[in-house]
Amino acid sequence: MNEDPKSREDETRSVERVVSLVLRVGVLLSVVLLGAGLALLLFGKGPARGMSIGAPPAYPRNLRDMALGVLSLDPGSILVLGSLVLIATPFTRVASSIAVFLAKRDWIYAGITALVLAILLFSVFVGKITE
Repeated sequence: MNEDPKSREDETRSVERVVSLVLRVGVLLSVVLLGAGLALLLFGKGPARGMSIGAPPAYPRNLRDMALGVLSLDPGSILVLGSLVLIATPFTRVASSIAVFLAKRDWIYAGITALVLAILLFSVFVGKITE
């Protein structure tokens, strides 16, 4: 059961690299989307041009409307997508950690991480139900 400390350290670093990459890509993608949405909102020629400060923004309420809005370069839809990507980044990080632990046959950490993902998903669904 004596494992080489060097191999355990290399294994830990590979997990950290995957997690780090997922976090960086998620945050960068959300920043790009939020920046593009904000730029379109401020400088675009679309419906946002006529918006007043007191008017409630017309943000999409479901994924279909959001996708259609993104395709038509609607600033509100792009801002919502950027926010969703930012919110989904920790979930993706946990899911990718599960995949890495399973690939390394580290069943204990895969199980613990799966439990963490289940708790995260449960909190989202409980929040949606009580909304």
